[in-house]
Amino acid sequence: MSQIHPSGPGALRLHFPQWQGSSGPQTHQLLPGVDAHDSQLSYHLGPALLSLLSPNHDGPTAYVPVSTDTSDEALTTVDGIYAREAVVRQLTEALRLLREAEPASVVTFGGECSVSVAPFSYLANLYGDDFAVLWIDAHSDTGVPGQSYTGFRSMALATLAGEGDAGIIAELPALVPPLKILQIGLRHWDEEGIAVKERLGIQAVGITDTAEDSRRVLDWVAGTGASRLAVHIDLEVLDPRDFSGATGQQTDGMRVSDLVRLINDLSAAAEIVGLTLTKHLPLELMRLSGMLRDLPL
Repeated sequence: MSQIHPSGPGALRLHFPQWQGSSGPQTHQLLPGVDAHDSQLSYHLGPALLSLLSPNHDGPTAYVPVSTDTSDEALTTVDGIYAREAVVRQLTEALRLLREAEPASVVTFGGECSVSVAPFSYLANLYGDDFAVLWIDAHSDTGVPGQSYTGFRSMALATLAGEGDAGIIAELPALVPPLKILQIGLRHWDEEGIAVKERLGIQAVGITDTAEDSRRVLDWVAGTGASRLAVHIDLEVLDPRDFSGATGQQTDGMRVSDLVRLINDLSAAAEIVGLTLTKHLPLELMRLSGMLRDLPL
């Protein structure tokens, strides 16, 4: 099979350091050693580091402008979504950049999980029925407005499936049918989000720590009939014994070797045309950044 690797020719690297989808500084419980303003912006630094540490890229790169305004006015909850105005504005700009670049594939270095909505919707429109989504995340991300958690990151996957804020959904070039979405690594069973997931009929596979688990994922891909995939990776899914730069701390996550094996197995079976990495939380560097601001540099 002819492969389109998402870091190869035709790929766009999209930098999208959106943080507003996390609902307030209490989300991170005012991270130790980090002030309230920086706690709000905790997912803003991660995308730049992900890009810096990644292999060189000779193709096009686009940057979504993301506000760093943490005032109460900028972060007002509207229609059940925290900082809805900023979320919609930045989503619209990301879609504009994608339409202008017209990439065949997209790698997104993102802040919180809602950054996948724009590129995955763009790719769904580009590839139609020949497209499926794998959502590798400890959380379901299938919340909707009106539930107890108001951060849009918790609504990202439901939005892609056409469930949620009607105004935001109307901005999207395409939706992804729930039967072409598979969740992997889910271990935080938020009752409100899980109820939406089950009503939509989105399937799930566990931590995939064996080759047999990978076979279940590959069988699901084959059953969709899709030959092009978009893969969302929330780094919180990883076990902190392998990676501690995310908010997840329970030692029951996916091991890095298992994640890499799964992605390699998927890329051998289909074309990975979308790949998102989100929620890198570089706590030590955030503390260092705060110190540097206080020095006479």
